[in-house]
Amino acid sequence: MLAVAPSTRSPKQLNQPPPQAGSTPAKKPTCSPGIATSDAEVALDGSVIVIVSILLSFSSRNLLTMSIAVPALLILRTILWQNLRLRGRDRLKAELLFLGICTILGAGNDYNTVVRHGVYSYGAPVFFPDLTTIPIWMLLYWGMILRFIATLAGWARLGSDPLIRNQGKLGSTHWKSGKLKIGIQLLLVLATRQAIYRFYLDPVLSWLPFLVAGILYFLIFLPDRRERWLAGAALTLGTGIEVLYIQVGGLHQYHLGWIGGVPLWIALWWGVAVVVWKDLSLRILASLTGEK
Repeated sequence: MLAVAPSTRSPKQLNQPPPQAGSTPAKKPTCSPGIATSDAEVALDGSVIVIVSILLSFSSRNLLTMSIAVPALLILRTILWQNLRLRGRDRLKAELLFLGICTILGAGNDYNTVVRHGVYSYGAPVFFPDLTTIPIWMLLYWGMILRFIATLAGWARLGSDPLIRNQGKLGSTHWKSGKLKIGIQLLLVLATRQAIYRFYLDPVLSWLPFLVAGILYFLIFLPDRRERWLAGAALTLGTGIEVLYIQVGGLHQYHLGWIGGVPLWIALWWGVAVVVWKDLSLRILASLTGEK
């Protein structure tokens, strides 16, 4: 009689079919699906941007309408988002905190650029002109804009699970460091913001630093398909939406507005800012939600 060797597979493994010949193990996600966003989430946040854009195009001079509509849309969006995610109260707390961060960063940058440095100006009416020349509803809307970019950054249809990439290249040296990548990105943002505060009236120096920053970003971080798609969408759609806001809505005015009222530096800034925010926003979300 032949002796049969005992199986070394666990009971759980015994209930699973054996792997077929030539098959490869399932690829482990490189980033938690908790950061990934679904089609429904992209549609939801995109719908808010579309609705506000339509309202802005026809009612930007109606202060009361915009001041009621924008906060109401943000509240409704958050309620619907919670129903889509079905992640419980802790996940909602993280989302509200992230929305707060988006609003502080977006509104703070706009306030610093417009009120403190006078790089461009708003034509829409405001409640407290001595406090800010930017409508309060617009400051809130900046938070939604940054949230929508973060939603796109994690969109599952742009590839596998969204990657938080730490790789970089300086000359012939390849490195992998999240802290170093964050530091270089922040330096690029700081350098370009300081440049525009000083040279926004210059026909060359207003846009040249942003072009250099974009080239450096692509050379150092070697963007993947997702990041290239986001940069391209920002350059085209971001600029196009600004043209709409200026030409139809009369929301704001730039100097050197060569592209339908939009200066070249803004178009280049959209491309750089979106890929930087893609990386930083996913890191922030991962930290807030405890995802890896």
